[in-house]
Amino acid sequence: MEQLSSPSVLFDYTSFLGASCKKKWTFLEAMSSVAPVFSVAWKDTIQEPQTPEDRLWEKAMQALSPSHSDESNLAVLIAIAKEQGIEELRLVMPYSLEPEQLELLRSEGLEHITQDDNDHLIIQL
Repeated sequence: MEQLSSPSVLFDYTSFLGASCKKKWTFLEAMSSVAPVFSVAWKDTIQEPQTPEDRLWEKAMQALSPSHSDESNLAVLIAIAKEQGIEELRLVMPYSLEPEQLELLRSEGLEHITQDDNDHLIIQL
C-alpha cells in the first residue's frame, strides 16, 4: 500500500511511553509475535488509520518498547516515519537527549536532527 507523503508529523514520545506501558495485548497480537502467519489474516481485517500521525502511532505501538533504549526506539520510529513518507518528524521528548545520544542517532545517518530548548527533536527525513 503506497503511503501519501506528509510534510511534518508531531509524535509525542512522552505520551507513547505512558501508553505503551499500559498496553494490553490481545490474543491475536500475542500469537502474531510468536507465529507471524497469524498477523497476515488479522491485519486484513483491520482498517488502517487515516492520518499520518495515527498511522505512525499505531505502527509505533506495535514496534517500539519501553524496555528498549530511547536511541533504539527512536531509530525504529524514524525508520517507520520514512516508510510512511513523512518528511519531517517533530518529537516531544520527556527530557533533552544527551549530546552522546544525539551523536549516536546522527551516526545512524540522521544528520538533520536538531533539539530545541523545549525538549523537542526535529528530524528531517
